[in-house]
Amino acid sequence: MASMKDAVEDAFQENSSILKYIIYSIPLFIVINYTDSDVWGYSFLVVLTVILLFGFMLTCTYNIRKCNNTVLPSFNVFTVLWRGVKGIIALAPVVLVAYFSSVYIEKLITQYIANESFAAVICNITYCIFASLIFTSYLLYANRFKILDAYNIKTLSKYCIDILIAVGFMLILLVIVDFIIVAPVTYLMWLLIGISNPVAIFFWCAVGVLNLAIAGNYLAQISYEKIEVKEVEEVDAKEAENTKIN
Repeated sequence: MASMKDAVEDAFQENSSILKYIIYSIPLFIVINYTDSDVWGYSFLVVLTVILLFGFMLTCTYNIRKCNNTVLPSFNVFTVLWRGVKGIIALAPVVLVAYFSSVYIEKLITQYIANESFAAVICNITYCIFASLIFTSYLLYANRFKILDAYNIKTLSKYCIDILIAVGFMLILLVIVDFIIVAPVTYLMWLLIGISNPVAIFFWCAVGVLNLAIAGNYLAQISYEKIEVKEVEEVDAKEAENTKIN
């Protein structure tokens, strides 16, 4: 069973893990720090930061799936950035299809269902189903970084709901972990330096990057548990059935 405890422990197993969180937090800190400023190239910096952090999480998922000695990416941010670019290119079609399909279905639901509460429930279920396709596609791609893997229709339709439930459970656990980590430190900062202090903001940025490492790790565990193990079990079951027949 996927373990949040293992994901958290793995996030700090490297001697250089803290330094990596600091380095990968810098772009996020700059983006947040200049949110209200009219800085030239700000939008481009935001895009680069999103791509970098996506590559960061993608690398964590890949490393866990391949049982590599390290969980976190290397210090070479350009490699991670390029991995993020390729990941976005690979997954962009499924994200766009899921988004526009959910919007279209939402319009149909609100058009033909008069009861707003019931319509809202159906819309939320629709959003969750399409979100499950995105998460499953992400896991399939992160396994080997093969674009075609992300569009394995049979696997997507077969395991997407299991993945959705597991991801929902992961988010709940991640909130609990964040509360344990963030709440005490934030309270001390509020007492000593104030929560609007750059030090406090940078700490939250580092926690955000830590969340990506933990989530990437946990998603890899979900992928192994919900997809690979079940695939092996099905193959074994078919072989056992064939043996009985013979």
